Amino acid sequence: MRIIFILLLLQIILIEFQTDYKLTGTLKIQGDQYYSDPIGNIYIIQDNRIRKYNNMLEKLADYTNVYLGNITSVDVSDPLRILVFYKEFNQILWLDNFLLELRSPIRLDDLYIDQAELVCSSSQGGFWIYNSLKKQIQYFDSDLRLIHESINLQPLTGENIPCSMTEKSSIVYLNVPNTGILTFDRFGTYNQTLHVFPDKLFQVTDENIFYTSHQSFYKFNLSTYTNTKFELPDTTDLQFVMIQQRTLYLVQKDRIKIYKSADSPSF
Repeated sequence: MRIIFILLLLQIILIEFQTDYKLTGTLKIQGDQYYSDPIGNIYIIQDNRIRKYNNMLEKLADYTNVYLGNITSVDVSDPLRILVFYKEFNQILWLDNFLLELRSPIRLDDLYIDQAELVCSSSQGGFWIYNSLKKQIQYFDSDLRLIHESINLQPLTGENIPCSMTEKSSIVYLNVPNTGILTFDRFGTYNQTLHVFPDKLFQVTDENIFYTSHQSFYKFNLSTYTNTKFELPDTTDLQFVMIQQRTLYLVQKDRIKIYKSADSPSF
């Protein structure tokens, strides 16, 4: 009991993290969603369009599919195998690093999934979905076979609807507003609920969860359960923050600002 109490205390400790930042570029652009991949590329999503830029803000590729409706989410955790989800048409699509289609769209209806709320790619070669009808996460392999699924999660989530999901190092992270981030192993077995509350999207490394909450940016350490608050160089009209290695991406109302850390080899 004492150990649990100590862990709970650690979860609410906020440590101000200060560093020196250097502004290296500004991209004036508007979008509905923003992502960055592990090698620093930026993806701007607007309606049914994806625009890809490198960390020097040079445009690399552009993708549009007028037949599948607006894009619901994109998973760029593997920049060579990008997963695009179209919730309205209940379909997913794989793109390569040039934003070219790797295969024809996958109809989730054909897999007997009527209400896919969230989708993310997996390092195992397939993908995870959150099935809002069954209240489960389910894993489908590269041959589109259902391999793993969790228990019914409603006792853990209540009436709260999960809003984002990702996999890192064979662990699935499910963000549930007002509940926290639920974690699962590679078989879909529930592990724990982390008291971490992103606005929506978040990023996971082997050691930390990075997330934006109420115009502030935090790092949650997965070993110590401590939250670290970053002192950002600019919070004007701040909507979202992304991070990759020594690079910080501040998404503002009509632009993205890129900063590099001057005094740390990595975040």
